[in-house]
Amino acid sequence: MSDNREILDLANRFESIATDGFEGRPYRPALAELATRVRERPGMAPRVAHALGIMIQLIGESDPEERFAAKTAILREAVGMLSDA
Repeated sequence: MSDNREILDLANRFESIATDGFEGRPYRPALAELATRVRERPGMAPRVAHALGIMIQLIGESDPEERFAAKTAILREAVGMLSDA
């Protein structure tokens, strides 16, 4: 798997977890577990965090009413977990 494809795949996994949280399902254990796995891979955490930042920006630009504010907050939480690496 190419690095870019893998980064997008990981970002999409975070987005899926954020969707669970947005819909009221428990998400923190899965978020923490995925962040831990990503941090264990050298150089991967900052790249995935960057991809999540772009995702957050795109969601924000397409959602001026902030209906998805909870989802982007969860994605920001994930970025924070990755930045703690």
